[in-house]
Amino acid sequence: MDESALKEGGVFEFTKDEYRIYPVDQPVDLINRNWEALARVVVVEMTCANKKTCGKYKVVKMYGEEERKILTKYWQEIVEIKKRQKIDDFFDVKVS
Repeated sequence: MDESALKEGGVFEFTKDEYRIYPVDQPVDLINRNWEALARVVVVEMTCANKKTCGKYKVVKMYGEEERKILTKYWQEIVEIKKRQKIDDFFDVKVS
């Protein structure tokens, strides 16, 4: 994902490995590979095939610096609780 291209109102494509379920037409947080909150988005289209999930999302709100800090802390704490350990580097940490 090119974070610098994100903008409110923009529609972007995504592809994830494995089959995943995302709520369509419901706002969710967009999180990067470091578990940092970037924006509020709405998934507008989603398909699952060939062990991949593909779709499109629309950015409905870009988070400001303070919102990013608060929501990033929230999501990183969730990951640590799920993993049952303190994590220093969140890059590419997977949660199932």
